[in-house]
Amino acid sequence: IKLSNRAAIIVARLTVLAIAGLACFMARDPNSSVFAIVSFAWAGFGGTFGPVMLFSLFWRRTNRWGALAGMLTGSMVFIWKFLVRPMGGLWNIYELLPSFVVASVVLVAVSLLTGAPEKAVTDDFDKVRHWDAAQG
Repeated sequence: IKLSNRAAIIVARLTVLAIAGLACFMARDPNSSVFAIVSFAWAGFGGTFGPVMLFSLFWRRTNRWGALAGMLTGSMVFIWKFLVRPMGGLWNIYELLPSFVVASVVLVAVSLLTGAPEKAVTDDFDKVRHWDAAQG
């Protein structure tokens, strides 16, 4: 279907309104699982991308292999939620924390075990860090 720009914008806005309406309908029940689903999704995002973003910004030695390995451990949220957390007790913690810790450890270990980042990457890192320090 070929739509004009105006018609495409109207369709997009109506779609957003329909999805928002559906979300409000689903969330009207205080016992709804919407919060649990969103919480689990954010744990996945935080555990997968949080360490990579922070280490990339603050640790000069972060390399592509460490970042990739850290992101791949984001599946830890599933392991924790469905296998470890049901044991209860001290294990009954929000899955973001263990996922974040495991991803951080894996990122550091793999970055140290593989080659250092290329000089161009570390030069860019240093340039940005020095610019940031000069602005602060």
